[in-house]
Amino acid sequence: MIGATEGRPAGPRPASGGPTDADQERMGLLVDAIAPRVTCLAGTIFDRASTDETLLRRRVVQCLSIGLTACAQARRPGEEDRHALRDAGRAIARTGGTPPTLVGVHSVLILGHSEALRACQDLAVPGAFGDRLKGGAGLLLQLSEEIAACIDEGYTEERDARNDNGSRDRPIDALCTLVTGETNSLWRPHLTGIVKTAGLERMFPAVMALTCGSVGSDAGGRAPELHYGRSLRMITAPLSHPEPHTLLLCSAENTGQFLSWLDRNAPATTVYTRAVGFDEAPARYRTTRDLLPVGNALGGGKRLLNARTLLWQRMLASQRPEYLRDYTEEVIGPILQLPADQRTVLLETLDSLDSSGGSVRRAATALNVHEKTVRYRVGRIETLTGLNALSRTHWSQLHRAVQLQAVHPAPRTAGT
Repeated sequence: MIGATEGRPAGPRPASGGPTDADQERMGLLVDAIAPRVTCLAGTIFDRASTDETLLRRRVVQCLSIGLTACAQARRPGEEDRHALRDAGRAIARTGGTPPTLVGVHSVLILGHSEALRACQDLAVPGAFGDRLKGGAGLLLQLSEEIAACIDEGYTEERDARNDNGSRDRPIDALCTLVTGETNSLWRPHLTGIVKTAGLERMFPAVMALTCGSVGSDAGGRAPELHYGRSLRMITAPLSHPEPHTLLLCSAENTGQFLSWLDRNAPATTVYTRAVGFDEAPARYRTTRDLLPVGNALGGGKRLLNARTLLWQRMLASQRPEYLRDYTEEVIGPILQLPADQRTVLLETLDSLDSSGGSVRRAATALNVHEKTVRYRVGRIETLTGLNALSRTHWSQLHRAVQLQAVHPAPRTAGT
């Protein structure tokens, strides 16, 4: 590989001219041949929210064409390619979509590269071209990073241009206003419409964190969207009432990265919640905000604190009924919001597992259902709460919440 040092392939060369007509034709044939399979296998990673198969295929084809051509020529994407990628990012922002993450782009390129090498034999592509394509395998990650960055640049430019419309009508400000409850009921439908039109509700379910003071860029009290790497996107909102603190929101699918970022960057006591839905976010915000003042006393010197742990400790210290409900809603709130028949089934399953000592077989017998049914329900409980009912670590939290719910039913459960 050109410029390789110490066994590591060098980065792609700067673009010094486009591919030859022959190479373009060969790459076009390869991409046409592999695009259906790559879209089928990696399309959901590239764009999880897409419902338009034609549009998804077109974006995958663009990514493959630019990435594999640059790979075969051991060069960076050309300026024309970068411009096309930025345009793709702008188009995603205009439709309220989410740009592909680095993982999504790399999945498409690495699978596409493998499929293209196989297709070279089927399509009788000259060996020299196949050898160059194979030799560029070590550049795929770097090319993926550049492609993802270009798309994200266009997306960010378009989003910022669309969002820069003044205070309350700016989608990010509207979202933070809704979450913090700093509006009256007459404004809520209007603000909700702004948020949904911009597609911001798609980041839910989201993990919420509150930290004392400020974190990141204050941006004059506005609520800018921050980027960390190319796969983590979060929103931060500096707030002044009742005490200065910062609200941070991040999609639940990036929870691990979000918590790692907080652990490194949060300057003071920070409390984070389970994944919350769009409609329940205001209630969880209020509960979590009330925990911030007691975080230092109950957190044992830790800076990053789980709201579940703090709520349990606060409840033990005070025994106030409203604190019992706060704890049950933090732990099993998504279950309590289900329709009565679905809620009852899951709570009965948790109760049966408790009585059976965590045995799926005995719980299935007691419930008169198949073991697979119990395991399905356990999986759904984990999807809703983030807690595995068969894990010793998680079971104590679920057990306590179910028992407290039986004694002090939460008033905000779904209709019975």
